[in-house]
Amino acid sequence: MGTVVGIRLDDGVALAADRRATDGSTVRSDDLGKLFAFDGTSAGATGSASAIQEFGRRLEDELRQLRSREDREPSMGALERLASDVARETGAEAIVAAREDGSANLRAIDAEGGAVEDDVLALGTGAQVALGQLEGVDRDASVEEADGILENVLEAVAERDTETGETVDVWTLADG
Repeated sequence: MGTVVGIRLDDGVALAADRRATDGSTVRSDDLGKLFAFDGTSAGATGSASAIQEFGRRLEDELRQLRSREDREPSMGALERLASDVARETGAEAIVAAREDGSANLRAIDAEGGAVEDDVLALGTGAQVALGQLEGVDRDASVEEADGILENVLEAVAERDTETGETVDVWTLADG
C-alpha cells in the first residue's frame, strides 16, 4: 500500500508518494508510480497496485473529457468530484491538488468517495507516522523546498513502515 502525503506550504502545495508495491508483507516492486500529474492538477493514490494504476488511468481519462468539454483547467471542486467517483469505483484512496481562485488546495479522498480538506494530509499504511512528521514541518517554507522536506518525511516513515519504500516522487503547485 505505501504512503501518500500532502502539505500546504507558504506559497503553494506539495504531494509526495513512495513507489513501493507490496502484496501483504512481500515487497513486489519499488517502482510503482503513485503520483499522477495532469497539467496543473495532481493526485497521489494508495491502495493495491492494481487499484492505484486503475485510479490513475481513470482519473486521467475523466480529466481529459472534462477539459475537452469545458476548455479550461478543472476547479478543485470538479477534481474532487471526479476523484471521489473514481476512488469509489477502484477502491483507491488519494490526495488531490488543484488551484481554486488562485490558491493551491488539497483534498484527501477515501475509498468510499468521501473528501476532507486540510493543510496536512496523509493516507496509507504509514499515515500516522507521516502526520506526526508533517506536523513538525515549517509550513512557512516555499514549494521550492518541498522535495527535501517531503523526502525526509517519507524516509522517516519508511524506517517504521515496511510497506513504504524509500524511493519518493514529489509534485508541487504554486499559488497563482
